[in-house]
Amino acid sequence: MQRFILFLLLHLPLCLGAQNIRPTDAQYEASRRSSGFDNNSTDSKTEKTDVPEGIYAWTVSPRFGSLLSVPLDTVPHGFQNENATDGPRGHYNYTGNLSAPRISRLFTEQGANMQQHPFIFYLPYDYFLRQPGELLYTNTKSPFTNITYHSCGNKTNGEDRLQALFAVNSGKKLGFGGRADYAYGRGYYQAQSTAHFDGMVYASYIGEQYRLHAYVRRNFLKNRENGGIENDDYVNRPESFPTRYSSADMPVNLSRAWNKMEGTQVYLTHRYSLGFRRYRNALGQEVEAPTLPEKTQPASSDSTAQPNAAATAAPGKRTPRLPRLNKEQAQANGKKGNGKQEDGLAEDKQEADSTRITSEFVPVTSFIHTFCLNDNLRRFQSHEKNNDDNPGYFADFFLPGDSANDRMHHFGVENTLAFELHEGFNRWMKMGLRLYGKHELAQFSFRLPYAEGLLPQRVFTENYFTVGAQLLSQQSPIVRYQVLGEIRTTGTDWGEFNIEGNASLNIPLRRDSLHFTAEGFVRNERPSFYLRNYYARNAWWTNDNLDKQLRTRVSGTLRYRQTALTASLENIQNYLYFQETLVPYTATDGYDNFRHGVQVAQTSQNTQLVAVTLSHNQQWGVLHWDNELTWQTSTNKEVLPVPDFTGYSNLYLLFRIARVLQTEMGADIRYFTRYHAPTYSPIIGQYAVQDPESRVSIGNYPIINAYANFHLKRTRFYIMGSHVNAKSGSGNPFLVPHYPLNGFTLRIGISWNFIN
Repeated sequence: MQRFILFLLLHLPLCLGAQNIRPTDAQYEASRRSSGFDNNSTDSKTEKTDVPEGIYAWTVSPRFGSLLSVPLDTVPHGFQNENATDGPRGHYNYTGNLSAPRISRLFTEQGANMQQHPFIFYLPYDYFLRQPGELLYTNTKSPFTNITYHSCGNKTNGEDRLQALFAVNSGKKLGFGGRADYAYGRGYYQAQSTAHFDGMVYASYIGEQYRLHAYVRRNFLKNRENGGIENDDYVNRPESFPTRYSSADMPVNLSRAWNKMEGTQVYLTHRYSLGFRRYRNALGQEVEAPTLPEKTQPASSDSTAQPNAAATAAPGKRTPRLPRLNKEQAQANGKKGNGKQEDGLAEDKQEADSTRITSEFVPVTSFIHTFCLNDNLRRFQSHEKNNDDNPGYFADFFLPGDSANDRMHHFGVENTLAFELHEGFNRWMKMGLRLYGKHELAQFSFRLPYAEGLLPQRVFTENYFTVGAQLLSQQSPIVRYQVLGEIRTTGTDWGEFNIEGNASLNIPLRRDSLHFTAEGFVRNERPSFYLRNYYARNAWWTNDNLDKQLRTRVSGTLRYRQTALTASLENIQNYLYFQETLVPYTATDGYDNFRHGVQVAQTSQNTQLVAVTLSHNQQWGVLHWDNELTWQTSTNKEVLPVPDFTGYSNLYLLFRIARVLQTEMGADIRYFTRYHAPTYSPIIGQYAVQDPESRVSIGNYPIINAYANFHLKRTRFYIMGSHVNAKSGSGNPFLVPHYPLNGFTLRIGISWNFIN
């Protein structure tokens, strides 16, 4: 760890970060203005965003490269939960360790688009790996560096995460930098360690007519698999055993198994725009293009003798800005005007400002190209021996040998060409229009040990063509919307399509605004490749008869001040999922156990899901109380289980010490009702529905954290006791079946911002 920190500090200029924030559209220019940068773009006007010392940041949409302004991650509130694998508000189930595989309990955060996630093995690691549309680009007046460190435990069982970010500019248009993220969780239970690294370098160029965003990214993920503890009673009823086990001594199902992944991603999106120039005066009013008069008289040293250039110019023409007076001229003018020096200077300044003309380029038509290359590899290694006395963890064996060394490789190349007509410049269509086409080449391979009837390597190549269009209106301060439709084919099958959209309505109400947003999609998706084909030692299938999955989701949010109400409805036809299979046996110690397998299943029944979420933040002086309550239900909990109720509550004091040290002191609680939660399958590194013959339920167990969070100038730091109720002696402390939570741990974290 010390060598890694030293290496990172020596190579710090290669680092910049990202965050998973989805802002409203087109806040980029407001961010520039609030940072003190010139406004040379044409995105719609929005409210200003607070950014630190001349820094602004944005993301780009993966399809079209349009800019979405976001705040840098320097907000002190909630910093203690920034490193939580279960999410800032505890929405996720995970296997217990730092950056371990996770899955959300809220169905609105599940259901990834199969068209955009062909390498499904990355999905449980969305806490650590972010998508192209979630990665930040920055522009800064001076080099910006951030170092963030989170830690708990000791060298035997602790967790450490180190993040380094760097951003710098070469002029106003060209920005570049990089990011590095390293997480190492040793684990409080046997054979549970994680070690992940994600790094990237990026560049952005924002000119008047040409824009470019690009990055190169590399990641390595290593997750040691223990298959969960052998008996849940080690945690739930420890008194039933002659020896009370500590977390490090509890027997686990696997001891020599690993999931390892590595990937490379190259991304480029750029656009060239055609348009015209627009001119504004100092008051922001649009004016005609300024032109010089045919003859210009030399400026007099006496400002009182100068004519009003704006008044004497020819009709429809404007003169350039009046010449700036030197110090002697200003003093001479101040002595004139009957002793009204200050009034004279104010009038001169106002007259000069009124003739100051600025210009901006307005795009009318844009041509867009986006390129993305992915090269991903997954390996599952296991050296578990199986015999008659100890059948072991695995139920199925499709390849010979005592060890597993499964290798799955994915290589993909995408090219998207788009044509955009910008909003407001077409007399036949006032909204914006984007037309695009995309080609995807995907190659999947399995490397298998040679055996009779099997080839050393199986390779599959697929080509996809997508055409689509998007209508959008983002300039109105009251109503905004965008609707996208696309259809995808392999050349013979035209059944896949995707329609998605969102809309927002802002109504001024009592010195505030009532905000309503709605979004939804309809997707008819071909099953992902690894649901159709998978070949490994302990799992094997060829599913050519799977039907396309049709998902329809609509949701709406009503927000006023500190209160928000969200309702969501989803219908799924031909739902696809992984199904766990268990084979019971009695171990040599007399306890019942199971051998594990996994397969793909599909239900022909329609499954409906409904969710309602109420969020409210209340304040009484220095006392704050933030709450989020979610009720949801599923019509088929056998294949798509969700808890009926999920809640988060945070009660804290917010005050300052000595007027400079911002302090938050409080406690938060996470809770959900009992349900048959998805289980984790190390064989495929995915979550699966539990075997219906041997299901266990989790939930109805609160998780309480107490913390103190501080912010001093450019530094944030916290100390937190997580799971402080671990010694209560009751409950069911599991987030995933057979994977217990860590006990009470003391956590610390610190984040420094350096602006050179």
